[in-house]
Amino acid sequence: MSDGQREALRQKALADLAILDTPPEREFDALTKLAQSMLGTSMASITLIDAERQWFKARCGPLEAETSRAQALCPIVVETEAPLILADARLDPRFAKSPFVTGAPNIRYYAGVPVRVFGDDGDSVTIGTLCVLDDQPRQPTLVDLEILGELACVAEALIAARSTALRAAEIAEERRLAVERLERERRQFKQAERMADMGSYRYDIAAQTTTWSDGVFAIHELPLSGCVPTTELMNFFPEPDRNAFLTAVKRTLDTGEPFEMDADFVTAKGNARRVRCSCEIELTKGKPAALIGLIQDITERHDLVQRLRHQARTDDLTQLANRAAFNRVLDTRLREARAVGGDVAVLLIDLDGFKSVNDVLGHAAGDTVLRRVADRLRASCDDGCFPARLGGDEFAIVVSADLDRAGLDRKVRHLLHDLEIVADGQGHITRVTGTIGIAWSIAAAQDRDVLLRQADAALYAAKRTRKGTAQTYQVGANHRQAS
Repeated sequence: MSDGQREALRQKALADLAILDTPPEREFDALTKLAQSMLGTSMASITLIDAERQWFKARCGPLEAETSRAQALCPIVVETEAPLILADARLDPRFAKSPFVTGAPNIRYYAGVPVRVFGDDGDSVTIGTLCVLDDQPRQPTLVDLEILGELACVAEALIAARSTALRAAEIAEERRLAVERLERERRQFKQAERMADMGSYRYDIAAQTTTWSDGVFAIHELPLSGCVPTTELMNFFPEPDRNAFLTAVKRTLDTGEPFEMDADFVTAKGNARRVRCSCEIELTKGKPAALIGLIQDITERHDLVQRLRHQARTDDLTQLANRAAFNRVLDTRLREARAVGGDVAVLLIDLDGFKSVNDVLGHAAGDTVLRRVADRLRASCDDGCFPARLGGDEFAIVVSADLDRAGLDRKVRHLLHDLEIVADGQGHITRVTGTIGIAWSIAAAQDRDVLLRQADAALYAAKRTRKGTAQTYQVGANHRQAS
């Protein structure tokens, strides 16, 4: 290893120890005094060699807290990684002109040994020295170096212990911060659970035990201090969602695929809810260990979606289905009819005399008439027929597939009677009737647009013949069949 590489390792080791420029420590001071006392010198130090200076972790005698590294004696011990002992530094050409020899502290006798730190791999790095100094020459002995060598081992142990203690303190601080972070995250998670009406659960497959977060207890309307009602868990899900949930869980256990589903839910207090459930496998060493997931109360969101969906499909005034919903239902019935070769009938209804209601009695009276018409259509459509308001004074019915032509004729006669409405107010009386156009899907090749055009053609043919009647569309028959 080159000198540059050794120097880089030394500076890294010192940086890792974080010992430079630290306050005095009793153990290091005591060791330095012991070295001074045992060897009978006027000075002693534990010296650490920084990049441009030598810094004394502990010192006795007239020594500065730090000095320049250049022309100092301790760096030689560190660089050679070998003990150094001098009877009189003035006689050694390496140090004869050193300012530390020619001036204060006037070093004459010097004895120093390396102080090392050891890595986890057992390799050592020399970072400084334990040395004794005197301003008077003296004859060195091997005992001097032996004593210093033993004391250097103690210095190395002190440095290692200090490093271990610092690391332990760092670990303790890291653990404290981690605990604080976990506690903060736990509080944040609980807040998030409350805000989102959500909770988490874990089912231990081997132990067959279930744990819940606070949010799950809240959704179930159970006390937090209570136990998880393991044997009753599925009772909170009414059928058919209970079976759907169990099937999804089994599929996850069999395939490892997660699932998410919405389900109806009844709390411990009997309150109906809508929940969203998710579930996935937790693996330990590649094997399923638990089922983990979330449950969220989405009742408000679900109700809002249902209301919006209802509004999107419903005429606001009459609360009948609107044109878009009517078209969807009709498309479904036509698709079913095509599959089995069946026939679907559509009735288009137009109110006669309705404009007079608005003109004579006002729009409020007209709205009342429209609501009365809707009520009568609903009353006549309890057998699977589907009524709708297409707009203005136009209504339509998709007829139940169970009705044959004879049954449809009876229904149309009843409808014509029910649609005779008398409106009065402000000394005026007006009469409203309904005219009906009928078309069958087979004649329209099961095409919705064609079917509606044919029903419309039959409607206006009936109006031309006599308002308040009905006609069925017949190809080439000039729509003459009236009721």
